Amino acid sequence: MKNLSFVCSAMSGVALLTGTAFYSQVVNAGGFALIEQGASGMGNAYAGASALSRDASTVWFNPAGMLELKDPQVAVAGHVLDVTSNFTDRGTTLNPLFDAAPVPGVGELDAGGVTVLPNLYYVRSINKDLSFGFGVSVPFGSSTEYTRDWVGRYQAVESAVSVIDFNPSIAYRINEKVNIGGGISVQAFNATLGSAVDSGAVCASLFSAGAVPLADCVNAGLVAGNAAVDGYADISGDSVAASFNLGILIKPRQGTRLGLAYRHGVDHELDGEANFTNNEVLAGLLARIQSPLFANQGVTAQANLPPSTMLSFAHEVNDELEILADATFTGWSSLPELRIKFDNDVVQDDSVNTLGYKDVWRVSAGFNYKQSDALTLRAGFAYDEDPVPSAQRRTPRLPGNERIWLAFGLGYEINDRMGLDVGYARVSLDDTPIDNESESTGGTHIRGVYESDINLFSAQLTYKFN
Repeated sequence: MKNLSFVCSAMSGVALLTGTAFYSQVVNAGGFALIEQGASGMGNAYAGASALSRDASTVWFNPAGMLELKDPQVAVAGHVLDVTSNFTDRGTTLNPLFDAAPVPGVGELDAGGVTVLPNLYYVRSINKDLSFGFGVSVPFGSSTEYTRDWVGRYQAVESAVSVIDFNPSIAYRINEKVNIGGGISVQAFNATLGSAVDSGAVCASLFSAGAVPLADCVNAGLVAGNAAVDGYADISGDSVAASFNLGILIKPRQGTRLGLAYRHGVDHELDGEANFTNNEVLAGLLARIQSPLFANQGVTAQANLPPSTMLSFAHEVNDELEILADATFTGWSSLPELRIKFDNDVVQDDSVNTLGYKDVWRVSAGFNYKQSDALTLRAGFAYDEDPVPSAQRRTPRLPGNERIWLAFGLGYEINDRMGLDVGYARVSLDDTPIDNESESTGGTHIRGVYESDINLFSAQLTYKFN
């Protein structure tokens, strides 16, 4: 190895492959925070969720509502998220160091998939003024997968992230009109991500630093954008962190409820590993010059998941009809940037990815119609903002946009102890442009358009104990 300068130069191209891969999915999982925390609310697009208190899923939406449940009960729910996300290339190019040439590869494909999410909640009263509950849910989670020869492979191929939340809670009745509640959230965060490594771009960086002859790169086919000689980077990381949530339920008059629920942000410190599968020729060149490039090593990162505040309204117009409304604020500005640190920090500085995410609102409205003592029909509408401020900040890990929900569902009381809830929502997104230029040397500039939509299916079984 001649000196450290060429190592740093070549590693700058790796920073994007690892740092951005590690973080973009983390962020977009958060930007795509999952409101699917109980199936009974799906049919209303979760309008009025923190005011209704109709089953044990209130542990998540507003713990103060636990006191409204007369019998001990357990609710088990499952959700199927069917995502279609068709990408069409609009001129993805290599770094300007390589004359901004088009990236060879597949320019049209579907990066969507099917994800299954579970929820489990339990509530029981301690006395007439005190209740306890416990919930297990997935508040953040998603996955995308592209083919290894698509044009954006140097920024993303595989992405899978999940955050499992364990939420013991307690509620106290102040008087007949006001309940308060709170809980502790313990979250287990796990992410596994993959990206292709442009072996040709790395070899060019080594040549530019005077470490290898240009002929060694060209004769081996190590030219930028050549998928046949790509390597691969696998990044994985996990974290356990805790936070809290609070709620209040107000009943100003018979048939009217107001719910206010706050979930504090969760600061995760992730520890993980970067594992590389290197092109054989490039690996030989790196070994010859004793370079630490693409050596398996540990990584650390910080991901501060945002706080959220939900204000809900529910009003019984008559014995059959109940109207619902909701507004939720999520503070995504808690993530101005994302930073990754490598264990081998002697030759690799922190990789910084600017996000510029904005705070967002979600608003919804819906109704319940009581068809009979056993059957309740539901419908709802929601508008959900996207925290990504522009096409330049959008990443291929989860290329979301503002969303419109249209939802339907029903609840059926099977008997005095058991109830079934089912719901469906169609989530529509406008065509979503991406114009993402990597911030690190050696990265690509992805230009294209996504056409996306989501179908959500939910079912929940609630069982009451004597």
